[in-house]
Amino acid sequence: MNDIYDKYYDKLFNWSKAKTNNISDAEDLTNSVFLALFEYLNKNIDVEKLDNLIWKIAYNLWCTKAKSYIKDKNNVLFDENYYTYSNDEMIDKIIYKEIVDNISNVGLTEKEETSFRLYYIDDLSIKEISSKLCTTESNIKYYLYNARKKIKERYYE
Repeated sequence: MNDIYDKYYDKLFNWSKAKTNNISDAEDLTNSVFLALFEYLNKNIDVEKLDNLIWKIAYNLWCTKAKSYIKDKNNVLFDENYYTYSNDEMIDKIIYKEIVDNISNVGLTEKEETSFRLYYIDDLSIKEISSKLCTTESNIKYYLYNARKKIKERYYE
């Protein structure tokens, strides 16, 4: 187990830091990956490629963390005692919160906005959304693609 930790810690930490833009969050994410990995390995399940397993766990944990951040609209953004953000991090967080709070001002169609909210805020899967909206999964993917594209055009030009 120590060999795995020594071999992958720096790679995972650097990846986590790039994803979170925050050293504290990167440490938490990296440690969560190792915890999940060790729990998985203790189940005595055969693993063909350890490298693939580690990165899959890391990606899934990152997605869960990102979705929970979106869900948490009351995130403390301006409390300097909570975190010390760099200017770029603070700007990104403010923009992100503005996007979520003002999603109706982006110019999305009703189906795009509903799909976006259900996927990113309510944490539903594409399959669950398609069932809820009585449409195909490919339509939901299309709505989400268009929503992301319009949001990028609106906020990142």
